[in-house]
Order: sequence, then C-alpha cells, then structure tokens
Amino acid sequence: MKVLPADKTCINSGYLCSNCQMRLNSGEISEFEIDLAKDLIKLEEEQERFAFLKDISFYKAIDYEDIVILVIGKRDKLKFTPDLITWIKETCEIDGLILTEKTNKPRPVVESLISPSKIVSLNEIFLATGDIQFRVILREVDKENILFTKDELEELIFELTGNICRVEFQN
Repeated sequence: MKVLPADKTCINSGYLCSNCQMRLNSGEISEFEIDLAKDLIKLEEEQERFAFLKDISFYKAIDYEDIVILVIGKRDKLKFTPDLITWIKETCEIDGLILTEKTNKPRPVVESLISPSKIVSLNEIFLATGDIQFRVILREVDKENILFTKDELEELIFELTGNICRVEFQN
C-alpha cells in the first residue's frame, strides 16, 4: 500500500514507535485502523488477486456501528474490486462499506455519505468572523434512505474534511 494510517513497520510488528503511539493516544489514528491496515498488507502480500493493493492509499477508517467509512486516495475507488469489498465486510463483520476519497472539499464527501441520494444545493457561507461554513440542502424524501441522521452527517463531514457543514432537508 502506498499510504497507511501509521508506519508500515509499526503496523507489521504490532509495536508502535513513539510517533505512532502519540497519534494513537491523541485519537488521530485508532486500533481499528491499525488492525485493518495489517490485514490489508497481509492480503496484498499473500494473495495474487489482491496485488493491486500496493497502488492504493489508505488514509483513515471510521468504524461507525455496522458501517465502515474508508478514506482512500484519489481515483482509488476504481481499483476496489467486489471481492475486496466483500472481504473487508466479512473481516470487519459489517453490513456496509462507504469509500470516500481524501479531500477537504465537502461535496464529494457528502455525495459518498448520502449515496444514492443527491445533493440539492451546497452553499459556501462567509461569516462575519472570517470563518467559512457550508450549507448542504438535501431532499426531505431522501431522509429515510440516508444511513445517517442530520447530526451524524454534520459530525462525519467535519471529521472527514475539517469543514463545518449545516445539513438541511427541504421539500
């Protein structure tokens, strides 16, 4: 794998260097990410059909109840095969897997979190303090199909992009 949440040596050995341990203690990375990265490295090395993993960047994984959100490199979504997705679901014992590319722009992240629903509007709001927030408008009829609540979406968008977004549902 090109990029991992922690050092490859630390992931393989199971013993974290001071830098990786500090990142783990601060919550920047999680045990889940380290375990998943270790499994993916092992899979890449041992099974020929998953050799393409050497070209994939894996930045972050968020274990959200029975869904895992994987933050991967640009254009790496196309490289994920149905076999790999099934393997991840079985290994992590989850129902759903959401792939999103690493970006600080809210639109692609929101689109991946609400898929197959669509964004009605995404507006950039400039506050008097000089801060920038975003307003995401979604259709009210899509509310039932989206896996996350309004508050969960706002929290996930912030965690994935660092941008504050206000989600609204309209008719």
